[in-house]
Amino acid sequence: MTQGTKDVAIGARAFDLLSHLISNRDRVVSRDEIMDIVWPGIVVGENNLNVQVANLRRLLGANAITTVPGRGLRFGLDVEMDAQSPELSERPSVVILPFSNLCGDPELDWLTDGFVEDITTELSRFRDLFVVARNSAFAYRKMPHDPRIIARQLGVRYVVEGSVRISPDLVRVTVQLIDTASGAHVWAESFDDDFARQFETQERVARAIVTSLAPWIDRAEAERVRRTAPEDLTAHGLARKGWAVISAGEMSFDPAPRNRAAELAQQALTHDPQSGLAWRVLAWVGWWNAYHATTDSMPKTLAEGIDAATRAIAIDQTDHHARRLRALLHFMNKSPESGLTELKQAHQMNPNCAVTLAWLGLYEGFYGDPAAGVPLVKAALKHSPLDPARGSFLAALGFAQFTVRNYSAAAQAAESALAEAADSATPLILASIAWVGVGRIDKAQAAFERVAAIAPSLVAARLSGQWLSTNPDYAARADLFFRIAAGLDIPDTAEKLL
Repeated sequence: MTQGTKDVAIGARAFDLLSHLISNRDRVVSRDEIMDIVWPGIVVGENNLNVQVANLRRLLGANAITTVPGRGLRFGLDVEMDAQSPELSERPSVVILPFSNLCGDPELDWLTDGFVEDITTELSRFRDLFVVARNSAFAYRKMPHDPRIIARQLGVRYVVEGSVRISPDLVRVTVQLIDTASGAHVWAESFDDDFARQFETQERVARAIVTSLAPWIDRAEAERVRRTAPEDLTAHGLARKGWAVISAGEMSFDPAPRNRAAELAQQALTHDPQSGLAWRVLAWVGWWNAYHATTDSMPKTLAEGIDAATRAIAIDQTDHHARRLRALLHFMNKSPESGLTELKQAHQMNPNCAVTLAWLGLYEGFYGDPAAGVPLVKAALKHSPLDPARGSFLAALGFAQFTVRNYSAAAQAAESALAEAADSATPLILASIAWVGVGRIDKAQAAFERVAAIAPSLVAARLSGQWLSTNPDYAARADLFFRIAAGLDIPDTAEKLL
């Protein structure tokens, strides 16, 4: 550390503590979080932290670190950023650093660089992210990579590192995501592909990496925001917390997560009426309330949801999430042509978003090309196999399979979705109708009893003929099979529609 013209030595623990407090100076940092960052994987007493705080106060002044009783510590001095050290963006910020060429052949540097360029370009399609341009990232190509230093210099929270190894027939790209605030490795994975057609391989692998990477950044941000006290959140932070809440509880019939997400979004809009993310949260809340029939007025809920999505799009025309949500609300509002057109547009804006791809597969099966529905949802699952929304993907796959009368596959998809999201109403609805198609009335009835106990208003809506799709063939089968599962029709009546 430098004071004036003098270098002052401080220990590694004190440096890590100071670095973390400065990086998070906009909020109070809990003592538990500090212990996890400064002494990762080590059990030490709080006295160790008190000693480091005392040392820093001795060097920087008594007001350098403020103790907030019952909450934690906060950096108390003004920070003058170096001209080369920009402030952190409110959006999750990331840089894709030049990958290491492990082939030993400098002639293949072009391929290694190509992966970085393509990943940077494709990741930029996610409008929630701030992605550093490739020219800035490539300034570090011949330099040793210290993620924390690079993050401070570029003003980013996340760093992506990688390597490329090539054999005559195979290319392997290994990628890792680092949270520079904590030094933690958030995610790492290897991607293998055929090396025969180099440019196609480069594009395919880059898109696979981006599709897998983006949800992990979202997950890390959700955890970071969860640890931040509400009074320390900006408008964007409140909206992002709302997005995390609604995303985590999307298939839950319980309206509490949706109510909490709406509350956070409204708080964000109080601070910033132009928060597109907050409007998007309200659109997502509206759609799930309409889906679960947890609303006193379906027309009002749909109108408000469409309005919220439209406001988000007006703020950012390239927000593919908002366009997807407006499409889903159009479907629910019985405007399938508008919905399918906008859902395809959302996919074109960001073909790397597995969530949009899964929904496109479902509604393509309902209203477009039924044969294309299942492959599209399977592609979403393949591109992002560990996606936090995997349960939703599997439910979409099952409904798409039900659409093309593959009842056995639909039933298995329902069971797989329940393994991801136990007691979620959506896969139980799917299981109720799919097992009737298979002929296992006992399993259909068991699924119906579970969903009737969990989501009574949703069950009542389905029994009254309100289904996710107005496709006559799908709706007729879903309606009859659900009534059979409920014991309101005899199983033999299913044979006429199988």
